[in-house]
Amino acid sequence: MKEYYRCIKEYIGSVNMAVKSLIIIGFIALAETILTIFFDPYNQTSPTDVSIRSVMSSIFGFIFGAQTTENSNITSKKLQTFISCTVAIICLLTSVAVHWLNVNQTGASAVEIRNLLFASVGFLLSRAKE
Repeated sequence: MKEYYRCIKEYIGSVNMAVKSLIIIGFIALAETILTIFFDPYNQTSPTDVSIRSVMSSIFGFIFGAQTTENSNITSKKLQTFISCTVAIICLLTSVAVHWLNVNQTGASAVEIRNLLFASVGFLLSRAKE
């Protein structure tokens, strides 16, 4: 476990401060979106909710998008893959919980979580070819 932590720390150390900040903001936005699904499932159209989901999509699009364009800010494919895997697992677990807990599956936040799951799995599929 200590070796795994050291490896992650090394990968995160390879990116600049702006990218580190984006990763933190992205995961905070992901957490807020998940909380919205469970605690406010029928009121997901407020300007704040829409803004947070847009920010989350933009950040993870930036991180996952490096497979199609050259992104000099993220040179570690292992960091991208780690972030993608983490996001995919979180989104998958959230989607499973939404299904089994009979939460509103058509709300904007639930849809965004599914879209992020598709994007992160698509990114992982593109990395599996290498």
